[in-house]
Amino acid sequence: MNIREFIKEYFNMSRYVALGTMDGILAVMGVTLTASGVAGATGLEISNLAVGLTGLSGGIALAMSNAFGSFIGERAEEVRTIRELEQKMMLDEGKLDDTHIHQQAKKRIYMSMFTHGFSSFAGSFVPVVPFLLIPDRITATICTIVLCFTALIILGVYLGRVSRESLLKTSLEIVLIGILIGVVSFLIGGGHG
Repeated sequence: MNIREFIKEYFNMSRYVALGTMDGILAVMGVTLTASGVAGATGLEISNLAVGLTGLSGGIALAMSNAFGSFIGERAEEVRTIRELEQKMMLDEGKLDDTHIHQQAKKRIYMSMFTHGFSSFAGSFVPVVPFLLIPDRITATICTIVLCFTALIILGVYLGRVSRESLLKTSLEIVLIGILIGVVSFLIGGGHG
């Protein structure tokens, strides 16, 4: 598979692109805003770099979890589908192993693993970049919120196009989820201080 085919296949797995990117943005936004809020509320001298690296480490863990979760889940589904096909064809279990059908299933499994994990990893950079580049905590927090909600709107437009639903409705749903996570993160991290 050449790079062009790989990229096309990547975006054909829009479910995992969307899930992973949204997971990365929202989960790491929550971790990053909570870490920033705790630092501000407690008065501890925690650098923005430490806040950013905390979020990034959460993003790496999330990406790995999503990748391996996709691998295990997709593998179970693909094996079940192959076993059902063998049964319908009145073949012994395992007779379709190492066939073209089996090879295509393996390709889908590994592609879903990569797509979900990589999209989660890429999405996790959105909330942490301001903390890695901007020394002022308030400015970095505001930039993170703006970047995250901009990315969520773009993701909503992408999902709206893929599903052929209202771009506004899809974007609004995702932004509302982001607001909920942002409020919870604020309350946990710094809203009580």
